[in-house]
Amino acid sequence: MSDRSPTQNPLIQEITELRREVAHLRGVKTVFDAQQELMRSLVTMLQTSNGTLMLRGLLQQTLSIARRITNAEEGSLFLLDESGIVTESILARGATIRAQKQRLIGEVLNKGLAGWVVRNRQVGLITDTLKDERWITLHNQPYEVRSALCVPILKGKLLLGVLTLMHSQPEHFSPDSARLMQMTAQQMAIILENAELYSKFRHADSELQHKELNLIEEEMTSEDELSKLGIYIMFGDGNFLYVNHRFAEIFGYTFGELISLESVINLVTPKNRGFIAKQINQCLQGQIQRLLCRFKGQRKDGRQIELKICGTRTKLYGKFVIIGALAEAESTLVK
Repeated sequence: MSDRSPTQNPLIQEITELRREVAHLRGVKTVFDAQQELMRSLVTMLQTSNGTLMLRGLLQQTLSIARRITNAEEGSLFLLDESGIVTESILARGATIRAQKQRLIGEVLNKGLAGWVVRNRQVGLITDTLKDERWITLHNQPYEVRSALCVPILKGKLLLGVLTLMHSQPEHFSPDSARLMQMTAQQMAIILENAELYSKFRHADSELQHKELNLIEEEMTSEDELSKLGIYIMFGDGNFLYVNHRFAEIFGYTFGELISLESVINLVTPKNRGFIAKQINQCLQGQIQRLLCRFKGQRKDGRQIELKICGTRTKLYGKFVIIGALAEAESTLVK
């Protein structure tokens, strides 16, 4: 005869559910912490590195965070363009000559786990590499791998990258760690997309400067007026890809704070937000070719300022952006 009281079963179920909830919340916190760390790294690198160096540094930091979260011993990370071509990579074996690096990447994407993930757009979990045909051991591989976890870094349906984590012991990675890395990869995608777009902007710097100068020539008449201009590049949902020192000064924010803002709408007074959001959206969607209006802005300290903004829609590496200038209403930005 069981000595368990009738009330014990519901209590055990409740405790089990609570444990699940605690585990889930710990996972969410891990993902949030990873996102914050990557964002801080991005802001720092944007201020201190050029485009290519910044992107490679961020990839290294992304891989480092993923290894720490899963206690992986080794890892690799490939960044892909819209055609599926690897544009940047960090290999587990470290620095290699270019020809060897290209051969290794080609082999992994053709026959290995990373290639399987690219083709299927889903997480690849291998508990024992000796029993899974998706794993291939590379020539002169300087590390042992018995378990592996490969995660696609997706932004919607677009595959931005592939992250592979490895360990020398079988069954090191579990379905729970796979789910955790899948959640983390969603946040990594946002950071990496911003970083890659900024890197491409740096490569196209001369072209963008030319466009900015054309815009300034149309709207400004003197060097004094030019010094009052806040230059910006905006994309997505009104996120900043670039702002100059004067733009940050107008709103009382640092460069890093502005790049981290969820949207330019945060710099607009509540009464003006609907109007500005509509103007930006119409410009990015191509319904209007040019952004040109006055509005009330809101500085970091809460003070309201009268502003004038102009911008032109253009395409940068397949993505529509608005390149433009902003100034306080006393200038002649808008006549």
